[in-house]
Amino acid sequence: MTFPFANRFAATLLWGACACVPALVAAQSDTPWLGLVAETEHTEGELEGMTTYRLYLYTPNEGDFVVSCSGDDENPLYLASTSEPAWFQHEVATTAFATDVNPAFFASFPEFAFDSWLTIGAEDNTAAVDVIDLADPEYDAFAVFEAGQNIAVETTVGNAWFVLPVPTNVEAVAGEDQRVLIAQLTTSGEISGQIQVQVFFNGNNQDEFREVLPILTACNDPEALNYEPLSFSADGCIYPEVDGLFEVVTTHTLEAFPSPATTLATVTFPAHLADRLAGAELRATGLDGRLVGAWPIQNTVERIDVSNLAAGQYVLTVAGLDDVTLRFKGDLVVTK
Repeated sequence: MTFPFANRFAATLLWGACACVPALVAAQSDTPWLGLVAETEHTEGELEGMTTYRLYLYTPNEGDFVVSCSGDDENPLYLASTSEPAWFQHEVATTAFATDVNPAFFASFPEFAFDSWLTIGAEDNTAAVDVIDLADPEYDAFAVFEAGQNIAVETTVGNAWFVLPVPTNVEAVAGEDQRVLIAQLTTSGEISGQIQVQVFFNGNNQDEFREVLPILTACNDPEALNYEPLSFSADGCIYPEVDGLFEVVTTHTLEAFPSPATTLATVTFPAHLADRLAGAELRATGLDGRLVGAWPIQNTVERIDVSNLAAGQYVLTVAGLDDVTLRFKGDLVVTK
């Protein structure tokens, strides 16, 4: 494998001009997805009321190599919790990364095992993988995260953490469970967000996947496309399309501006489809699958009030269409 360098932060490997709409995709498909797995519910002590989650990037092949996680102005990175502070950060940790975690301290500081951190494959400093970070001097997302706050990377330079595609970085390879650890997050709030990820399918840098993916809740229903046996949650399950429609459905991108929004957002629909939108409604759904807002569509440009929505990321869709082969999908981030 080679490591092609070029632009913004000295590596195009880390950033791409991907103005993509996140898609809800399946472990069985050829597209990676980010799945959040609740692993430990804390019922006593300093962490009472919190839950420790593991965030994994699921991939279609055992040999897939996860190269980078990043965000910039064209492909924002959001990692948010509804609690304040957003993340539990133990005082023993000195950086935002798992490679700074020394498990020898767990006996003396048990809560340290549940520190919040970012990674590519590593759980602690005993891993072979070398995780490298690049931070924007104007907005250091890793310092913000280590301070326990939500991350919103929207700058031109951006932020990234990555690994070199070399044989020694074994934890960055998906392996038999077809997933690579991306983060551990301990919080009392609800998690939402999106991350641009880069994967070399089967370790081949000529077969690259690079896209902004939403953070989904891994589901414990074996019939779901986002099935994860370690999850105890049935929220956010994603199921296959109806077979007869799968090949003929056309999905159109919904553009929302501004995103993030605080009170009002403008959503634009394709002008040539105006007559087919009559009687339909725009819907906003949380990443846990809950419907949180609905607005009648009267024009191809609609202004919607999002002031009642909690901070987080939402999926925009259209309901009530007569044409079942026509789909709309977009994303909207709300901040307070």
